[in-house]
Amino acid sequence: MVTLPVLMWIGLPPHVANATNRLGVIFESGIGVKTFRSGGMRFDKSILPAIVSATIGSIIGSMFVSTIPKDVLEKVIAVALLAVVLLMLLKPKRFTFSRPSGVLSALIFFGVGFYGGFLQAGVGFFLIGAITFSYGFDLVRTNFTKIVIVFIYTAFALVIFILNGMIYWFPGLVLAAGNVVGAYFAARLSIRKGSGFVRWILLIIVVANAIKYLFF
Repeated sequence: MVTLPVLMWIGLPPHVANATNRLGVIFESGIGVKTFRSGGMRFDKSILPAIVSATIGSIIGSMFVSTIPKDVLEKVIAVALLAVVLLMLLKPKRFTFSRPSGVLSALIFFGVGFYGGFLQAGVGFFLIGAITFSYGFDLVRTNFTKIVIVFIYTAFALVIFILNGMIYWFPGLVLAAGNVVGAYFAARLSIRKGSGFVRWILLIIVVANAIKYLFF
């Protein structure tokens, strides 16, 4: 939600910024997985169907976004950022009804994966909801599962963007270096505290960028 607008601030076209942003995501999620595992978390084989569904969705989403014109993509990014801000402010509670069927769960993760491949910004909120709904994990295991899924489907989406020549490597790798440092400390904090928080400055930055790309 912050890194995508930052890449656009420095002059990258929306579709290039959207693709280049994935370099930061892949490094961040990779170090996050490693840090969680160092803290004692282990991979749960029950999430394999979720990974497969999300990855298929991500591949299709990344291929689809590569065809969208620049001006249209700017508006889509703005609306998506505002939607995620609204989700953050509403702070939806955990699902309390019965677990979904395997087919419904697969469709949910496919949809989340499609959005992740398409845009990525704020996908963590949707993944947390999908994982809680489908598996009922506690918050720490949910965060670990979220990072595993993001790491795997982003790797496939990144290949699509590279093949389409949409990656600007220098800003992407600089961003990745910053994300790695952040992911390391964030994963350790999550293991120790069990929860995180969102700063108001994040909301201000995201809303300001959304307004800019919608109206200016």
